[in-house]
Amino acid sequence: MAAIGVVLDWRRGEREAEESQKQRAHDLEVRRLEHQHQVERAIVEDAARLRDARFARLSEDARELAKALFDLERLALLLQWAQPSDKAELERLETSARIRFQSARAGLILDADGARLTTTFESLTREIAEYQSMLQSHRVLVEARALEQVADHQDQMEAQRVKVVASIMSALGEIQSLLESLAVPVEAPPAPPPSPAVSTERAIPRVAPSTELVATTPP
Repeated sequence: MAAIGVVLDWRRGEREAEESQKQRAHDLEVRRLEHQHQVERAIVEDAARLRDARFARLSEDARELAKALFDLERLALLLQWAQPSDKAELERLETSARIRFQSARAGLILDADGARLTTTFESLTREIAEYQSMLQSHRVLVEARALEQVADHQDQMEAQRVKVVASIMSALGEIQSLLESLAVPVEAPPAPPPSPAVSTERAIPRVAPSTELVATTPP
């Protein structure tokens, strides 16, 4: 009997040591996953704060730039049929667009996407200036009664007008896309999956009786 007790105690101790090691490994894994999740969450929260700050910084300037584009749109439309009496309104629209752009430019230029918008606007103003120049040349040709040149120049002028309008629409689309991209929420990482719990039941292995015990057991 003493021999069986020794064997059982030894196997029980071995089993308890193995389970204790598994439990420690489980606890370490749980703490590691919790720490990893906390780090990932902190990264996401920092990204969200940076996004919110960028959105607040760019949204006002981008909207001001959009208003400048609307001024240019009205300017381009009015230029096509402008009369001498429209001179004051043309100057007002041009001045308003320039003031709005300068107001927005200071903030936009500090951001990569914002700087691209300012470049687009400056390119657009050059296209409008070319359109204005073509209109003036067209009036000169009309006054000179150069009918063949007037027809050719009319086609070129219309192509430039279409280009200006398309550029304005494209710039407005860029502003909208930028604001929509900034409004996309930063997603938090998923919580770590729960680790399987380690069983604490102490399973006592079955031990075959010794030959000595079998020999001495009465029938």
